[in-house]
Amino acid sequence: MSEKALPRPDSAPPTGDTEPPPPDVEAIVGELLAEVEAKRAAGAYPAGLLERLHTAFHPNEGLEPPEVSVLIESARPLQSDHAVIGPVIVFGKRVMRRLLAWYVAPIAKDQTHFNLAILRELRALEERVARFEESPAPTPDQPEKGHRPRARR
Repeated sequence: MSEKALPRPDSAPPTGDTEPPPPDVEAIVGELLAEVEAKRAAGAYPAGLLERLHTAFHPNEGLEPPEVSVLIESARPLQSDHAVIGPVIVFGKRVMRRLLAWYVAPIAKDQTHFNLAILRELRALEERVARFEESPAPTPDQPEKGHRPRARR
């Protein structure tokens, strides 16, 4: 007859009543800052990286607005860089374009409709965020508009 292994008293499973202590965030941040400073002093980081870290971050800098990319064209201008056989290449591309237009044009049209729908939603979200940022913050005794407290179970 086999015996069932009994749990030892020193390895009792934790009960649901005890929670681990919260991490000491300040100590962790202090350790990380000390490690970074030691690596910086040792020259572990390239000078270019350190310079870029001290510049202001502008994520939208140099980007075109999304409206520029909404329209998807099914046909683009045809050209060839070959001087002698360039006209033959362009003619062949035109023939292929006409043979595939029935397939490519509806896909481009569907993608354009999708892009427009997404752009409309993006602009609506931007307006909502702007209204939210302009409105005063609710006080603790006054809930936000449209906010209903959760029902307790």
